[in-house]
Amino acid sequence: MISNKAAWYVILSCCIVYIIGLFIPLMEIDAAQYASISREMLDNKSLLQIYDLGTDYLDKPPMLFWLSALSMKIFGIHGWSYRLPSLLFSLLAIYATYRLALIFYKKEIATLSALVLAACQAMFLINHDVRTDTMLMGWVALSIWQLAAWYEYKKWKYFL
Repeated sequence: MISNKAAWYVILSCCIVYIIGLFIPLMEIDAAQYASISREMLDNKSLLQIYDLGTDYLDKPPMLFWLSALSMKIFGIHGWSYRLPSLLFSLLAIYATYRLALIFYKKEIATLSALVLAACQAMFLINHDVRTDTMLMGWVALSIWQLAAWYEYKKWKYFL
């Protein structure tokens, strides 16, 4: 159906587009606001009290801000360093989708599942306009894969 070479070409092409997207300026409102919150968290060294322009911010789960602030601390304050954790969670979701499909279907179906997820327009958008969606998608895909592997193989490492 699809050769390994073609599958790797599509995955590589998607990754190149994801990486190019890291360097496009941040979109206004949400992505810019979340990047600002992460930078402010880093500047204030306040991981538990989240501020947006000096006022309390209670709207979103803090993991996005924690990981973005950590990335900014390691790589410097840049738009791409803010987006990097989101990109990594997207790659986790693609890999977990592949492994989940591999449990129940043939390798070519698992490959196509990963390719469909990697190449869908939503993945390009949520890697550029960062929100909590990629982290949620990565954790959920990983969790479902691990739960299915535990159910199928009865190995406790998957359950834990």
